Amino acid sequence: MSFDWTQFLDFAKALEACPDSPGPWEAALRSAVSRAYYAAFHHALARASNEGYVAKGTGEDHFSVREHFEKHRPNRVRARIATELGRLYDHRIRADYRARMGHRPDALATDSVLLADLVITLVGGLPTA
Repeated sequence: MSFDWTQFLDFAKALEACPDSPGPWEAALRSAVSRAYYAAFHHALARASNEGYVAKGTGEDHFSVREHFEKHRPNRVRARIATELGRLYDHRIRADYRARMGHRPDALATDSVLLADLVITLVGGLPTA
């Protein structure tokens, strides 16, 4: 059975809602940011793959998937998917690689969860090929 990547968003929502429960607080919130990104990214990647995108299985896919949505049958919704994935990617980089995030961890987690929800909804609402 294949993994439902949107479950990462469920996990991110749980971490964001109650970061002290698994704790430590900042680590839980950073993890929420990262999981929210991966939920949206893999959902978008699956759609792009159904449209002919061939994943390389490298870090390049993080950029190429966004490019696919911008250039493959371009429209405002697809452009928005690419834009919001880019914002989520930037959030994930802050959470996963920066000692100082430049934002409050709780605010970044909340924004990431909302953005991931939006991306998943937008991708799910695209007409089938």
